[in-house]
Amino acid sequence: MDAVHSERSVRAALGWLAEPGDQRLQQVLQVHGPAEVGHLLSRGQVPVAVRAELRNLPRPLLWEQASAALARAERTGWRVVIPSDEQWPAGLSTVVDGWQPICLWACGPGQLPQLTTSVTVVGSRAATSYGQHLAAGLAGELAARGWTVVSTPAFGVDGCALRGALVADPARAVAVVPHGGDQIHPPQQRTLLGQLAERGLLVSAWPAGARPNHERRRVNLTLLAAMSAGTVVVEASLRSAAVQVARRAAAAGRLGMVVPGPVTSAMSAGCHHLLRTDGRIRLVTDVDDIVADLPHRGDQPRPGVWDDRHA
Repeated sequence: MDAVHSERSVRAALGWLAEPGDQRLQQVLQVHGPAEVGHLLSRGQVPVAVRAELRNLPRPLLWEQASAALARAERTGWRVVIPSDEQWPAGLSTVVDGWQPICLWACGPGQLPQLTTSVTVVGSRAATSYGQHLAAGLAGELAARGWTVVSTPAFGVDGCALRGALVADPARAVAVVPHGGDQIHPPQQRTLLGQLAERGLLVSAWPAGARPNHERRRVNLTLLAAMSAGTVVVEASLRSAAVQVARRAAAAGRLGMVVPGPVTSAMSAGCHHLLRTDGRIRLVTDVDDIVADLPHRGDQPRPGVWDDRHA
């Protein structure tokens, strides 16, 4: 660590060491502050359990690599964003008291999503031509109107939404990924990931070296729901993760929206189930519907009470 133990360096080191949203880590930072935590790190005293990939590293090497996390990220084109930055997504601070990543890792010229200017668009990986067409069209029009489109680089609806936004306004295309920036996942989306890094934005709560797994994907659903004013599910089966994003968005005080599909299509069954069983979810059919339901720019959505057990 450098002599002044800057908050960014400390948070980058902690973000490299631990899983995002670690409650104990948040408490240590609140009690001791970044500078003191930096001193603890420099003396080899880490206040949290390290993430899985690091558990076999010798302790001296662990501290050495953690202290260089910020410089290492910057050399590879990634920047570290912290809660005190103006560009920090405000939605991550309003979901539930005390829960937010220690830092975010971002790559690309785009800006991080903000509550009053962003919409999450998600759906089935096994999308039909109907879902692919709608996702690209809705996302493209949202971006053209100045809304940032947030999604993942997954197959199907998510990837189509990002491609639509890239065509309309590349700076409005933001992918949130459940792994480090050195991971190409899925590998077949290498071209899309490259386009986002060059013209849009890649965002992760995990540093380089962190591989995707079930728990990280689950946390990523929370990030997708929290970063935007609303979530639109274009097409989703009953078991689709997109259904969970919409529920988490509604639970966090955001808007949950779905686009209806053919009643004969299993790929729209999740959308219809949301409408039937969750009174917080709204039906939308075009961008006018989506924008009409979102808060006016400059307004802040009312924070919800986050309860991941029931989302």
